Amino acid sequence: TLNRPEKLNCLDQTGWKELRKALREGDNHPEVEVQIITGSGRAFCAGDDIALLTQMADQGLCKDLMLDCIYGLTDTILHLQKPLITAVNGHAYGGGCELVLLSDLAVASEQALFAQPEGRIGAWPMIAATFGPLLMGNKQINELIMLGEPISADNARAIGLINRVVPHENVMSAARDMAFQVMKSSPVSLKMIKETSVRILGDRLYDFWLSQIRTVKELSRTEDFTEGAVAFMEKRTPHFKGR
Repeated sequence: TLNRPEKLNCLDQTGWKELRKALREGDNHPEVEVQIITGSGRAFCAGDDIALLTQMADQGLCKDLMLDCIYGLTDTILHLQKPLITAVNGHAYGGGCELVLLSDLAVASEQALFAQPEGRIGAWPMIAATFGPLLMGNKQINELIMLGEPISADNARAIGLINRVVPHENVMSAARDMAFQVMKSSPVSLKMIKETSVRILGDRLYDFWLSQIRTVKELSRTEDFTEGAVAFMEKRTPHFKGR
Protein backbone atom coordinates (compact mmCIF):
# COMPACT_ATOMS: atom_id res chain seq x y z
CA THR A 1 0.00 0.00 0.00
CA LEU A 2 1.33 3.41 -0.97
CA ASN A 3 1.05 5.17 2.36
CA ARG A 4 1.63 8.89 2.01
CA PRO A 5 -1.99 10.06 2.00
CA GLU A 6 -1.22 13.64 3.04
CA LYS A 7 0.73 13.96 -0.24
CA LEU A 8 -1.76 11.91 -2.29
CA ASN A 9 0.82 9.09 -2.24
CA CYS A 10 3.16 10.96 -4.60
CA LEU A 11 6.53 9.28 -5.04
CA ASP A 12 9.76 10.86 -3.89
CA GLN A 13 13.10 9.07 -4.14
CA THR A 14 12.41 7.05 -1.01
CA GLY A 15 8.99 6.04 -2.31
CA TRP A 16 10.31 4.78 -5.67
CA LYS A 17 13.02 2.75 -3.93
CA GLU A 18 10.82 1.33 -1.17
CA LEU A 19 8.17 0.21 -3.65
CA ARG A 20 10.84 -1.52 -5.71
CA LYS A 21 12.20 -3.24 -2.61
CA ALA A 22 8.74 -4.40 -1.51
CA LEU A 23 7.92 -5.82 -4.95
CA ARG A 24 11.23 -7.69 -5.15
CA GLU A 25 10.71 -9.13 -1.68
CA GLY A 26 7.21 -10.26 -2.59
CA ASP A 27 8.41 -11.78 -5.83
CA ASN A 28 11.04 -13.82 -3.95
CA HIS A 29 8.74 -14.88 -1.11
CA PRO A 30 7.73 -18.56 -1.47
CA GLU A 31 4.21 -17.98 -0.10
CA VAL A 32 3.37 -15.03 -2.36
CA GLU A 33 1.68 -15.90 -5.67
CA VAL A 34 0.26 -12.53 -6.76
CA GLN A 35 1.02 -8.96 -5.66
CA ILE A 36 -1.43 -6.05 -5.44
CA ILE A 37 -0.57 -2.33 -5.25
CA THR A 38 -3.13 0.12 -3.89
CA GLY A 39 -3.07 3.52 -2.20
CA SER A 40 -4.13 4.83 1.19
CA GLY A 41 -6.54 7.73 1.53
CA ARG A 42 -8.37 9.29 -1.40
CA ALA A 43 -5.71 8.82 -4.10
CA PHE A 44 -3.94 5.87 -5.65
CA CYS A 45 -0.84 7.87 -6.56
CA ALA A 46 -0.50 11.48 -7.71
CA GLY A 47 2.82 10.80 -9.45
CA ASP A 48 6.24 12.27 -8.74
CA ASP A 49 6.81 14.67 -5.89
CA ILE A 50 6.90 17.99 -7.79
CA ALA A 51 9.53 19.33 -5.37
CA LEU A 52 11.96 16.87 -6.99
CA LEU A 53 11.42 18.34 -10.44
CA THR A 54 12.76 21.73 -9.39
CA GLN A 55 16.08 20.04 -8.55
CA MET A 56 16.49 17.97 -11.72
CA ALA A 57 19.26 20.19 -13.10
CA ASP A 58 21.46 18.65 -10.40
CA GLN A 59 23.38 15.89 -12.22
CA GLY A 60 23.59 13.57 -9.21
CA LEU A 61 19.90 13.87 -8.39
CA CYS A 62 18.87 13.45 -12.03
CA LYS A 63 20.93 10.26 -12.38
CA ASP A 64 19.64 8.85 -9.09
CA LEU A 65 16.01 9.57 -9.95
CA MET A 66 16.32 8.25 -13.51
CA LEU A 67 18.39 5.12 -12.84
CA ASP A 68 17.97 4.04 -9.23
CA CYS A 69 14.37 5.19 -8.85
CA ILE A 70 12.35 5.24 -12.06
CA TYR A 71 14.42 2.85 -14.19
CA GLY A 72 14.98 0.60 -11.18
CA LEU A 73 11.27 0.23 -10.45
CA THR A 74 10.33 -0.10 -14.13
CA ASP A 75 12.90 -2.83 -14.67
CA THR A 76 11.77 -4.62 -11.52
CA ILE A 77 8.09 -4.58 -12.56
CA LEU A 78 8.91 -5.80 -16.08
CA HIS A 79 10.90 -8.71 -14.71
CA LEU A 80 8.66 -9.82 -11.84
CA GLN A 81 8.04 -13.56 -12.05
CA LYS A 82 4.63 -13.28 -10.39
CA PRO A 83 1.62 -11.29 -11.61
CA LEU A 84 1.10 -7.71 -10.43
CA ILE A 85 -2.36 -6.17 -10.03
CA THR A 86 -3.08 -2.51 -9.34
CA ALA A 87 -6.17 -1.74 -7.26
CA VAL A 88 -6.79 1.88 -8.21
CA ASN A 89 -8.71 3.39 -5.31
CA GLY A 90 -8.54 7.02 -6.47
CA HIS A 91 -6.64 9.45 -8.71
CA ALA A 92 -3.76 7.89 -10.68
CA TYR A 93 -1.80 10.78 -12.15
CA GLY A 94 1.67 10.93 -13.72
CA GLY A 95 3.85 8.20 -12.26
CA GLY A 96 0.77 6.69 -10.62
CA CYS A 97 -0.89 6.26 -13.99
CA GLU A 98 2.35 4.75 -15.29
CA LEU A 99 2.30 2.16 -12.47
CA VAL A 100 -1.13 1.13 -13.71
CA LEU A 101 0.18 0.99 -17.29
CA LEU A 102 3.05 -1.31 -16.30
CA SER A 103 0.99 -3.66 -14.14
CA ASP A 104 -0.29 -6.95 -15.55
CA LEU A 105 -3.90 -6.35 -14.53
CA ALA A 106 -5.82 -3.42 -13.05
CA VAL A 107 -9.09 -2.93 -11.19
CA ALA A 108 -10.33 0.63 -10.60
CA SER A 109 -12.90 2.41 -8.52
CA GLU A 110 -15.68 4.06 -10.50
CA GLN A 111 -14.47 7.28 -8.85
CA ALA A 112 -10.89 6.96 -10.10
CA LEU A 113 -9.40 9.39 -12.58
CA PHE A 114 -6.33 8.82 -14.75
CA ALA A 115 -4.02 11.43 -16.26
CA GLN A 116 -0.55 12.02 -17.68
CA PRO A 117 -0.31 15.80 -17.21
CA GLU A 118 3.47 16.08 -17.41
CA GLY A 119 3.34 18.11 -20.63
CA ARG A 120 1.30 20.76 -18.85
CA ILE A 121 4.14 21.39 -16.41
CA GLY A 122 6.89 21.24 -19.03
CA ALA A 123 7.97 17.72 -18.07
CA TRP A 124 8.09 14.35 -19.87
CA PRO A 125 6.11 11.16 -19.05
CA MET A 126 9.06 8.89 -19.61
CA ILE A 127 7.41 5.53 -18.87
CA ALA A 128 4.17 6.27 -20.73
CA ALA A 129 5.97 7.77 -23.73
CA THR A 130 8.36 4.80 -23.89
CA PHE A 131 6.05 1.84 -23.32
CA GLY A 132 2.61 3.31 -23.96
CA PRO A 133 2.64 2.93 -27.77
CA LEU A 134 3.43 -0.78 -27.41
CA LEU A 135 1.01 -1.43 -24.55
CA MET A 136 -1.95 0.69 -25.68
CA GLY A 137 -1.38 1.86 -29.24
CA ASN A 138 0.07 5.12 -30.50
CA LYS A 139 -3.14 7.14 -30.85
CA GLN A 140 -4.52 6.06 -27.47
CA ILE A 141 -1.40 6.89 -25.49
CA ASN A 142 -0.79 10.13 -27.39
CA GLU A 143 -4.25 11.36 -26.45
CA LEU A 144 -3.43 10.67 -22.82
CA ILE A 145 0.06 12.21 -22.75
CA MET A 146 -0.35 15.06 -25.28
CA LEU A 147 -3.71 16.38 -24.10
CA GLY A 148 -3.00 15.82 -20.42
CA GLU A 149 -6.72 15.75 -19.59
CA PRO A 150 -7.95 13.41 -16.82
CA ILE A 151 -10.09 10.52 -18.02
CA SER A 152 -12.66 8.47 -16.14
CA ALA A 153 -12.31 4.85 -15.12
CA ASP A 154 -14.79 3.85 -17.84
CA ASN A 155 -12.69 5.63 -20.48
CA ALA A 156 -9.51 4.09 -19.06
CA ARG A 157 -11.08 0.68 -19.52
CA ALA A 158 -12.18 1.53 -23.06
CA ILE A 159 -8.62 2.37 -24.12
CA GLY A 160 -7.09 -0.68 -22.46
CA LEU A 161 -5.40 0.98 -19.48
CA ILE A 162 -7.40 -1.03 -16.92
CA ASN A 163 -9.44 -4.23 -16.95
CA ARG A 164 -12.43 -3.63 -14.67
CA VAL A 165 -14.39 -0.80 -13.09
CA VAL A 166 -16.12 -1.54 -9.78
CA PRO A 167 -17.97 0.37 -7.05
CA HIS A 168 -15.53 2.34 -4.93
CA GLU A 169 -16.00 0.25 -1.81
CA ASN A 170 -15.29 -2.97 -3.74
CA VAL A 171 -11.89 -2.12 -5.19
CA MET A 172 -9.75 -4.30 -2.93
CA SER A 173 -12.21 -7.18 -2.82
CA ALA A 174 -12.40 -7.13 -6.63
CA ALA A 175 -8.60 -7.08 -6.87
CA ARG A 176 -8.36 -10.03 -4.48
CA ASP A 177 -11.02 -11.93 -6.45
CA MET A 178 -8.96 -11.32 -9.58
CA ALA A 179 -5.83 -12.51 -7.78
CA PHE A 180 -7.54 -15.76 -6.74
CA GLN A 181 -8.65 -16.31 -10.32
CA VAL A 182 -5.08 -15.79 -11.50
CA MET A 183 -3.86 -18.27 -8.88
CA LYS A 184 -5.87 -21.04 -10.55
CA SER A 185 -3.27 -20.99 -13.31
CA SER A 186 0.02 -22.82 -13.00
CA PRO A 187 2.84 -20.66 -11.54
CA VAL A 188 5.09 -22.06 -14.27
CA SER A 189 2.63 -20.99 -16.96
CA LEU A 190 2.21 -17.53 -15.42
CA LYS A 191 5.97 -17.04 -15.30
CA MET A 192 6.29 -17.98 -18.98
CA ILE A 193 3.36 -15.73 -19.94
CA LYS A 194 5.00 -12.78 -18.20
CA GLU A 195 8.44 -13.47 -19.64
CA THR A 196 7.18 -13.61 -23.22
CA SER A 197 4.75 -10.70 -22.92
CA VAL A 198 7.35 -8.25 -21.62
CA ARG A 199 10.35 -9.43 -23.61
CA ILE A 200 9.89 -6.78 -26.29
CA LEU A 201 9.64 -4.12 -23.57
CA GLY A 202 12.71 -5.23 -21.67
CA ASP A 203 15.10 -5.56 -24.60
CA ARG A 204 17.93 -3.03 -24.29
CA LEU A 205 15.96 -1.10 -21.66
CA TYR A 206 19.04 -0.10 -19.68
CA ASP A 207 20.89 1.24 -22.73
CA PHE A 208 17.79 3.19 -23.75
CA TRP A 209 17.39 4.63 -20.27
CA LEU A 210 21.01 5.79 -20.19
CA SER A 211 20.47 7.64 -23.44
CA GLN A 212 17.44 9.41 -21.98
CA ILE A 213 19.32 10.92 -19.03
CA ARG A 214 20.73 13.56 -21.39
CA THR A 215 17.21 14.31 -22.62
CA VAL A 216 15.90 14.80 -19.10
CA LYS A 217 18.88 16.95 -18.10
CA GLU A 218 18.37 19.16 -21.16
CA LEU A 219 14.64 19.41 -20.45
CA SER A 220 15.27 20.33 -16.82
CA ARG A 221 17.38 23.31 -17.91
CA THR A 222 14.65 24.86 -20.06
CA GLU A 223 12.61 27.86 -19.00
CA ASP A 224 9.40 25.92 -19.65
CA PHE A 225 10.41 23.17 -17.23
CA THR A 226 11.18 25.64 -14.44
CA GLU A 227 8.03 27.66 -15.13
CA GLY A 228 5.88 24.53 -15.14
CA ALA A 229 7.16 23.26 -11.79
CA VAL A 230 6.93 26.67 -10.11
CA ALA A 231 3.44 27.32 -11.53
CA PHE A 232 2.24 23.96 -10.25
CA MET A 233 3.45 24.68 -6.72
CA GLU A 234 1.95 28.19 -6.88
CA LYS A 235 -1.34 26.73 -8.17
CA ARG A 236 -1.48 28.92 -11.27
CA THR A 237 -1.51 28.42 -15.04
CA PRO A 238 2.04 28.24 -16.44
CA HIS A 239 3.16 30.68 -19.12
CA PHE A 240 5.27 28.62 -21.52
CA LYS A 241 7.63 30.29 -23.99
CA GLY A 242 8.85 27.28 -25.90
CA ARG A 243 12.41 27.56 -24.70
